[in-house]
Parts: sequence; structure tokens; C-alpha cells
Amino acid sequence: MRRYRFTVLDISELKSYAKVNLFLHVLNKRKDGYHNISSLLSRIDLFDVITITESSKLEIIYKGLQSKEIVDDNILKLFTLLKEKDLIKNFNYKIIIEKRIPIGAGLGGGSSNVATIINVLKDLNIFKDNVDIVSIARHLGSDIEFFLYNQSALVNNKGSVENLIDIEKTQNILLVNPKVNLSTAKVFSSNTSYSKKIDLDISTPLRNLEKIMKFTSNELEDSAIELCPDIHVIKNEMKKQKNLVVSRMSGSGSTYFGIFEDKQATLLAKEYFMKNYPHWWTTATRTI
Repeated sequence: MRRYRFTVLDISELKSYAKVNLFLHVLNKRKDGYHNISSLLSRIDLFDVITITESSKLEIIYKGLQSKEIVDDNILKLFTLLKEKDLIKNFNYKIIIEKRIPIGAGLGGGSSNVATIINVLKDLNIFKDNVDIVSIARHLGSDIEFFLYNQSALVNNKGSVENLIDIEKTQNILLVNPKVNLSTAKVFSSNTSYSKKIDLDISTPLRNLEKIMKFTSNELEDSAIELCPDIHVIKNEMKKQKNLVVSRMSGSGSTYFGIFEDKQATLLAKEYFMKNYPHWWTTATRTI
């Protein structure tokens, strides 16, 4: 049996960033049950914190926001796949994830966690030789491939990165979530809105995001609202806010977001939601 030597692994405070779907068009349903989409994704400055240390066994511990509600452990799925395929040199790690990103919220927190760990394993040469991390990401989930990169991206098929995009101007964003964990599968299966792929001029750097968003939408909004009517309330309340540029649901929900002209307008809108809807989760962030 071949034996490997490892340096002691002790990594704390890895930032696992969330995302927003600036638009999301559903093109059709695939034979495998998934859907072909066209979507522009951007990372935002909201993140979970991950700590990884070597251990005598694999331990995955969730703490923080909604951590007790996590039943679908994507990180365990990652290590199960790596073990089945014999792709990794060591399996014995203690991984602590401090959740700050709501779950079932359309912000990609679980996918980001997996991608962050994949990148760490690659950077530290813990994978065996010639492992294709993009294939691993695609096998495990639709958004994971996007999070392997530190850029915005146009994605197609069921989430494959088509082009990496630089958005020239930082966008000030307010996120509002009604604390409802929406099932992506249920939202997609309830969707009846399909579109042809729009030929958009999404060059990089992208200088006029507002123009792109005027010609696009999130086609999952209606089906998500059927499952979670509070999204419609957030949508209407968001449109009342001053200096709002555009608003939209992210991913399959349940988070709704608004892009504002400046940080001050974002904070004023945040104050409004926190005062009038204190039972919801609200935070101000920005694209990165």
C-alpha cells in the first residue's frame, strides 16, 4: 500500500462567499430531470466562516445561523464521493462551518462551502494526481462550479460556467429573507415559465449592469411565490424604497434583493425592513 505524508493542516477563517443571481432564465427541462438555464451570478460580501484541522476522523460541525435546520450535508456528500472514487490522500479532518448565509435562500451557501473546501484540498495538494475539480463540482451540484472562481460568471446548461465576467462597478445590495427554507427542486418543478435564450451583450468588463437587468428577470419568481407568499410582500415593499435601481429574487428563493444607487440608500432601506418586519432576516452587502 502506498503511504502519503501530510503537513499538519490547520486553517481557520476561510471565507465562503454567497452569491446573487442577477438574472435567471429557465430555458427548458432536461431528460435527466434538471433544467437548462441562463444566469448571471455575482459573489457578494456575505460569507460563512470555515475552519479545517486534521483529526482522527472526519467530523463536520455546523454552527450559527439555521445550523440546526441543515439536513442535506453537501460537505459529507463531497467526502463520500472522494472516498468512493479514491481521489484524496486523507479523509480525517475536523471541519467547522459557522453559518452566516441563510439556507434554502437562493444565495448558494451550501454550494459555496463545498467549493471552498475543494479549492483548499487542491491548493494543499491533498487530492491525488490529475483530479478534475470541475467534474467533481458538476457531479455534486449546479452552483458549485461557479464558486470555484473568484469572479462573476455567466452560466448555462444546469449551471456550467460559460464566461467569467468582471462587473466594473460595485453594486450596493439589500437582502431580505422571510426565513423560509425553500426547496430548489420544488420551485423548479412548480415552474411553468420558460424562455428562449436572449442574445445579450455581456462583455467583460461589464459596464452597464442596469441595462442588462432591464431586459432580464428571474423566471422562478412566480413558482417561488406560490410556495412562499412572503416573497411577494418583500417584492412590493422593496419597490417602495427610495433610490432603488432594480429588485429581483435570487436563485430559487426565498431571498429577494434590491440594488440601490449608493450605500446610504441601502442602509435606509435596511432600516425600514428591520423596523417593519423584524421577524425577517435583512442585511446590506455589496458585489465583490
